[in-house]
Amino acid sequence: MTKQLRQSTIRWPGVGAFFIIIGLLVGFSFLLLDTIIKWTLESSLGTLNRAEVNIASVEHGWVPLSLTVSGVQVTDPAQPENNRVVVGELRGDLDLGELLVGRVIFDQVNATGIRVNQPRQSPGEVYTKLSKDEVSKAAGERWEALKMELPSMDEVMAQVELQTDTVIERAKSNLDEQKQQLKQTREALPSSEQLAEYETKVKELLEGDIESATELAERREQLEELKAKFRADRDSVKAFKTQVETAKNVVQSDISALRKAPEEDLAKIKSFMSFDATGLENITALIFGEQIRSWSKYVLLAYEQLAPMMQRADDTAEEGPLRSEGVWFTFMEANAPPEFLVRNAVTEFAFGETILDVNWQNITHQHTQLGQPTTFQARADNSAIWDSFNLTGEMALKDNGFDARQQWQLKGAKLNDIGLSDRAEFMATMAATLLDSEGSVAVRNGLLDGDASVRLAELKINASGDSRWAELLSQALGKLNRLDIRTEIGGELTAPTLSLNSDLDRQLGDALRSTATDAAQTKLAKLQQDLTAQVNAVIAEQSPELAGLVDLEGLASSKDAKLEDLLKSQLEDKLKDKLKDRLLKKIGGG
Repeated sequence: MTKQLRQSTIRWPGVGAFFIIIGLLVGFSFLLLDTIIKWTLESSLGTLNRAEVNIASVEHGWVPLSLTVSGVQVTDPAQPENNRVVVGELRGDLDLGELLVGRVIFDQVNATGIRVNQPRQSPGEVYTKLSKDEVSKAAGERWEALKMELPSMDEVMAQVELQTDTVIERAKSNLDEQKQQLKQTREALPSSEQLAEYETKVKELLEGDIESATELAERREQLEELKAKFRADRDSVKAFKTQVETAKNVVQSDISALRKAPEEDLAKIKSFMSFDATGLENITALIFGEQIRSWSKYVLLAYEQLAPMMQRADDTAEEGPLRSEGVWFTFMEANAPPEFLVRNAVTEFAFGETILDVNWQNITHQHTQLGQPTTFQARADNSAIWDSFNLTGEMALKDNGFDARQQWQLKGAKLNDIGLSDRAEFMATMAATLLDSEGSVAVRNGLLDGDASVRLAELKINASGDSRWAELLSQALGKLNRLDIRTEIGGELTAPTLSLNSDLDRQLGDALRSTATDAAQTKLAKLQQDLTAQVNAVIAEQSPELAGLVDLEGLASSKDAKLEDLLKSQLEDKLKDKLKDRLLKKIGGG
């Protein structure tokens, strides 16, 4: 009888091979874990930054679970030859319990050796191209707008419409018109002979004897006829007086305008003796703009660095997965902690030998779920480069967009040898100054809105240039001891815009206008002489006319007064008194 061998259901060689393969994979992953994390961080951060991110090394620890990242370089998409931020070392402790349920929670993160706007050894790759050429072209166009020759007197005269000739013609026309109107109203005036005749008739009516009531009635009728003539003549005299007053005012106004016309024309010409206004409207931004924009990178660092990454992380989370990647389902409750959170962080920014600690709380891109904003604050007093600095702010990514606000105060920052312009046609360096600044900025729906003041005291600027405009600009800058610059912050969160203005624009504009006027002084003097001569000739003609109008006004007033006296005479009463006396005499005699 043949004995059957019983076969085992477990193939031990296969099981051994399986565990060997798994062990190799685990060992391989363990050995390459740091490399995998490094590659993942570079790829993820690069996507969020929209430009290349380099990491020198990554180390992990198991007890406690931690991660240390060294030599982080974050390329600036706008300037690929520079790093937006450089981090010397970043270390964080992970919450193992949260990690097991799919949440990345750091209890504490410390970052040291942070520097802003540092040059790279080679330009970084930009994943989303920015129009840098357009920015450079715009800056060049602003300098070209300033580079122009002072306008000549002939060029200005071709543009300016002189008003003196117009004023002269208007004065002559007005005088002729007033003369014509005076002639018409004067013809209706009673003559001196008529007034004398009126007085004679009134005298006859008063002095003659009245014999009867019939004679009284006849004299009364004659009196009414005289009064009607007096009123008509008085109305004519008043109309003439009004016309004389109008003519006098017109002539006086024209003479005044004639005297002012040459000076007004000269002032208009001088206003044209300057650079084109588009070249002068913001010299402050042209000279100080790039440097202040560079300074703003420190103040707006939290916004410029974290905010775009927060938004990008949120956008990435909302994008649908690729078909090949499958679908990730999350069963996280609405009030559960966010999937990514740094509860506390300290970042050390290096400014030369000065270290600035910025304390952070609640760094995440899921603020609605967390219920709290990301906050940050920094304070440093009596450092080597400033007297005091204070920065506070908060930011949150909500359903309706990115919301943030911050404010700062900086006093006594010591600056030396700061380059302002290195163009071939104009060189400028801020040799020394003390800087104070304060301001606030907010973000609503991805748009910046804020303002700041920059005060430069004990200011010394060295500038030079070969052209005339560069020489004038150098002189204006060299005279500055203090400069207050008002800054408005706006634009998109990822591309802030700064609008600068100060008294420098007015100072330079005055200097340029003065120079242009001096160059044309001889021609201006000749023009003033010619215009004044023309005006004086017309005034010489108009002045006698004005004197004649004054005489006519006196004549009209005299006639008006005589007619008023005649109208006010109580002729009827006097006639009645004479008749009464006559009757009493007859009665007494009878």
